[in-house]
This record gives sequence, structure tokens and C-alpha cells, in this order.
Amino acid sequence: MYLPDPRLYPRVNAKNPVIRNLMALLTAGNADEAAQKRGALDEIVRELLLTGDHYGLNGALTQAPTQDGYKVLWQTLREAVETPVQPGPFAVPFALPIVFVAGRKGATSLPGEIDAGAVLALLRQHGAVAADAAVWLSGALVGADQLAAVNPAQLQRWQQAEATPLPVALSPAPIEFKDEGVFLRYLVGVAIQPEGGQPAIRLGGPVGAWGMPLAQLLSDTFKQPGLTLFPIPRVPQSWLAAQETGRVTVLETRLQVAASNAIRSIRSKGRTPAITLAAHEGGEIRITFSSREDAERWEGYVWPLAPLDTAEQVHAFVDELMRECQVDDVVVIETIQPDLDTDGLPFFVTAHNKPVQPQ
Repeated sequence: MYLPDPRLYPRVNAKNPVIRNLMALLTAGNADEAAQKRGALDEIVRELLLTGDHYGLNGALTQAPTQDGYKVLWQTLREAVETPVQPGPFAVPFALPIVFVAGRKGATSLPGEIDAGAVLALLRQHGAVAADAAVWLSGALVGADQLAAVNPAQLQRWQQAEATPLPVALSPAPIEFKDEGVFLRYLVGVAIQPEGGQPAIRLGGPVGAWGMPLAQLLSDTFKQPGLTLFPIPRVPQSWLAAQETGRVTVLETRLQVAASNAIRSIRSKGRTPAITLAAHEGGEIRITFSSREDAERWEGYVWPLAPLDTAEQVHAFVDELMRECQVDDVVVIETIQPDLDTDGLPFFVTAHNKPVQPQ
């Protein structure tokens, strides 16, 4: 079963110098030519960073004519931001994504701050942070919007900062919900990397032995009567990479919670769950949970496709999730569906609401 990609990409804008160099790289005829074109693309991206031309960089990303082109440009940007621009020690801004699955009857508010010293000590204890490294960690749990507000040119300038703390004010983002919810927050910090030394902080890779103790520390910090809380920490990453990891993790976790609740509800009524995946105009994958026995009741989940997402990735995740939930009735719609129905409401395909066929 094939789940199509519903996104539309812009035509090649040859007037944009970044896009022009990107296309030259993508169409290079051999390895030597590709290396030359890659160097030219690297140079123009670094020039935009040096001049602080955030609009030029963002414009190039939004004008990438294919997903492969976007991935190449994104990787080029990350390398330019994260590679030291001069010899000597340099600062490494990082972020640690944490997804919180919370449940409690009624309205609940959880503080937006934790003991940064305890977290940093835990990371040092388990080798995620070098024992003697100069590392600063904020105690604020910040939202994704604060990370996104820092542009790549700022990140590159921070790399050259001599002081350890980040040169930006971070506002705690308390977690507020009614009954239940899934939330994304970040712990952010900066490590000073000595020239030629061992890594001050280990970025990327799997979550190490510190994962469970950190989750327990967070649970203990926010303990309240009647509160069920499952913190899911992810590994520290560079500022840009952490945003992507956090976004995907919270979407996956919300889907897991939605699927579990919907399937449990369907089975509690003695009915058989039926799952439908469909790609919709506007760049969304919509997933519905219904049953063959009931045409009226169903629930839906929307996965908005970001530039680095693929429809295949979402499809594979849903397949694996349904195997874990022991659901066999999974239908994938192989044609792109409209965004809205004839009444102007969001259109969802269910076991009984059939897909729109192409004309």
C-alpha cells in the first residue's frame, strides 16, 4: 500500500543564488563536479550567515524545489552553523527535548522550571557531559517557539562567545492542561569545547543510562496528588537538530496516546477497530479510528508534514503502532484527498466515509 506525498513544491527560482547553486550541485555530472558545486553552495550559505541575512536563508529553504533539495540545503546550513569558524575553544549551544505525557482530572498547572544543577550532575555522572567540562544549563523548561525564534546566524555568533551562559533570556513555559495532554519542552544550555579535546558534551545518538534517572527526577519534581506524569527525555543535540527531534517525538507520542484511547474505547463496546490513513491537500496525513459496526462514531488525528518528514516515515510508524495494538484492519488511501468536504469542514476518510476518487 502506497501513501502519497500531498505537498506541492515551488518551481526552480534561478534568480535566487542559493537555489541556483543548490540545483547546480544536485545536477552535477560526476563526483569532482559535485565537490566543486558543494563548495560553492557552502560558501554562499556561510556568507549569508556572516552577514546575518536570515531572510535570505529562510527564503532559500522555503523555495527548495524538492524534498531532496531541502535536505541538502538544511544539512549545508547545519554544518555551516555547527562547524567552528576559527581555531581555539568554541561554544556549543545545545538543547535536550523532553516530552511530557500528563494526566489528572480537572485543570492542572506544572511549573516551568527545574533544578538545573541536579540535571547537570546527573548528566556528568553518566558521561553525557564531561566531568571537567565548562557547561551551563538553564533550569527553564522552554517551549519550541523560543528555540525557533533564534535564527542560524545568531547561533553561529553564539559559537564565538567567551561567556558560558547563552546570550538570550529564556522564559519558563509552565505546562497547563485539563484532564490530559502531551507537551514538548526543552532544557537548553551551552558547553565550551576545548580545541582538540574530548567532547565537552555528547550530542546525538541513543539516550544513555541517564535517561531513566532523569525521567524519575522530573517525575519527582512535579509530583502532585492524582497526577500521572510520564517524562520522555531525548538525547542532547545541537540547537537546530533538537528542534526536529522534539517535533517528531511529540507528534509520535500524541499519536500513540490518541490511538490507545480510541482503540480502547472501540473495543470496550465490543467493536472492531478500523484504521484509515490518507494524505490530504495542504500537506497533512490524517489518520482515523473507527469501526465497521458503527458508522457514526470515529476519531481523527492529523500529522502536518514538515519539510523533513516523509509520508513513508509516517506510514511506517503507524504500521508498527498498529501491530503493537494488534489491529489488523488498516487501510491506506493511495490517492490524495481534499482538505475540506462539501460543507467546508475538514475531510476525513473513515471505514464508512469513503475517499474521493480522482476525476
